[in-house]
Amino acid sequence: MKQRVKERIQEPEAQEQCHHFWEIEVANGPTSIGKCKACGQTKEFYNAFPEFNPMKRSNNPLTLPELPEVKVNKGSKS
Repeated sequence: MKQRVKERIQEPEAQEQCHHFWEIEVANGPTSIGKCKACGQTKEFYNAFPEFNPMKRSNNPLTLPELPEVKVNKGSKS
């Protein structure tokens, strides 16, 4: 009598994803290093958005940036 044996292949279990809780060092320059309290992973964070710096556009911090003109359709009821 022959027996059939099914081979069971076990895939490695997926690692649980960490819901990071970042502790970021004090800002001192354009970037700061953060470390996750839960898993210890480190990551570099920007201290400001490099492409948006309103202070760079004018020496006067009270000057607002110019907004693009918005065209309104004449048939619009809003």
